[in-house]
Amino acid sequence: MTFPRKPLYAAFLLLISASNAALAAKDYTYSYLGNPDDPSVSAKPLSCSQGNCTPAVALVGGGYDVGEAFRWLIARAGISRSTGGRFLIIRASGGDAYNPYIYSKLGDVDTTTPRNYEMVGGADLGLTSVETLIIPSRKAAEDPFVLNVVARANAIFIAGGDQAAYYNQWQETSLNKLLQGAIRAGVPVGGTSAGTAMLGQYAFAALNDTVESTAALKNPFNRYMTIDPLNTSSNKFVQKGSFLNIPSLAKVITDPHLNTRDRLGRLFSFVARIGNGCSGGVEQFGSVVGMGIDEETALLVSGPAGQARVELAANPYNQENTTASYTAQNSAYLVRYARAPSQCVDGKPLVDNTGIQVYRLSAQPAQPSPRSGAAQTSFKAGAWFNLADWTAQTVQTYPDGSSLNGPYYYGTADGNVLGSPVH
Repeated sequence: MTFPRKPLYAAFLLLISASNAALAAKDYTYSYLGNPDDPSVSAKPLSCSQGNCTPAVALVGGGYDVGEAFRWLIARAGISRSTGGRFLIIRASGGDAYNPYIYSKLGDVDTTTPRNYEMVGGADLGLTSVETLIIPSRKAAEDPFVLNVVARANAIFIAGGDQAAYYNQWQETSLNKLLQGAIRAGVPVGGTSAGTAMLGQYAFAALNDTVESTAALKNPFNRYMTIDPLNTSSNKFVQKGSFLNIPSLAKVITDPHLNTRDRLGRLFSFVARIGNGCSGGVEQFGSVVGMGIDEETALLVSGPAGQARVELAANPYNQENTTASYTAQNSAYLVRYARAPSQCVDGKPLVDNTGIQVYRLSAQPAQPSPRSGAAQTSFKAGAWFNLADWTAQTVQTYPDGSSLNGPYYYGTADGNVLGSPVH
């Protein structure tokens, strides 16, 4: 879940109050900063105006937001001071404090966080508006006003919350179809926490609540393992295909909060379940990729299906995120099975004899926490990974201190992860 924000501007509070009163009879809530109706901004996605769209997805791992991930989405949308552009936040619950966070000046400090991270600076980067839609029902997901706002967005970001609410309220609605159409048109998309969990071709839907690593490894078919679109553990799915199909995230499942919630084990189970090394698996086991992302870290994915490249953006090193098993902070973990699990059936533990291959991208090495009271700037790291060819990776440390590490090999038995420590 993204770190909660408080509204920053008194004028903004008045705007929201007026907006909420005007829309009280609606099932949705809509608010904005800037001018969503600026006539200089085309409704056509800016990055696709010449027919040369390049898919772009920002997967944020939760915790404090990563300003550089939003700046990257703005740039990939083709937004500049000469073009303008609309940035849209969608969510099923919560508030609209992303509006001032994104529609801000470069160098503005986010005083809602105790670490005083900088805000996005979208107003200086060319955004003419930032809009938030809270869409809490299937009725709202069919509302013409909601669909019109989504249709004209130049970049779309799914906020944190509860991914089960997204599935229950959005799947197989006009909103769902419109989001898929925006992706086909090349509109950059992103998400954090539950929003990140929604973006892979396969997704942990949490329809029966969350699942911890130990439970997922002890029985990868337990009732909490609701994986979209593997309709094997729940009767709550109302569609047969994936919620979203993003070409660069084909055969991918994502998992945020990896470091702070010790989720590497459950990611192993998610990846196993999708592959044909498990009972009911639907993909060749070695083709399924798990992306685990630390808090305060974003995995930036670009390129078409089969040619995707992943890079990192991150906040400065934050000692608060360090745990015994995850001391390499600001990291993302790329997981696949080098061979099929030796046991992956209902009612029994997942068993694999160190056949799980993992690469770790780290934005920077461990270092002291940033100077107290200073505005801290997130950054894009030099480390990257080629999803198209796992055999051609160059393990190295880059000039900015970021690194690609691995391959590490893990196993599982009796509900435990076996093998090299992630740090």
